[in-house]
Amino acid sequence: MILVFLFSTLAAWYEGSEIVNNPYEWKYSTPFTQLMGVNITDYKDISQLDYFVYAAKFSLAFPIMLICAIYIFAAITYLFLKKIKSIQLFPAIILVS
Repeated sequence: MILVFLFSTLAAWYEGSEIVNNPYEWKYSTPFTQLMGVNITDYKDISQLDYFVYAAKFSLAFPIMLICAIYIFAAITYLFLKKIKSIQLFPAIILVS
């Protein structure tokens, strides 16, 4: 699943780089650059995170990346909570023995 996440992240980044060729979208698809207070006059001013915003608006690779990220986060959270639960039960097992 991590390989699918990495591949879809690279694909979304590549697809989002199309924003460089669409200057009329710079005003509407660059929230991170605008949040930093940068006035976009050239494609070099665009933040790399805005590539993902553009990909989310106009391509398919971003949803795949998002689904993989949610799955990986849920799996790590499950394993972490399972580990904590076993740690909490360990002293009880020692006391009962």
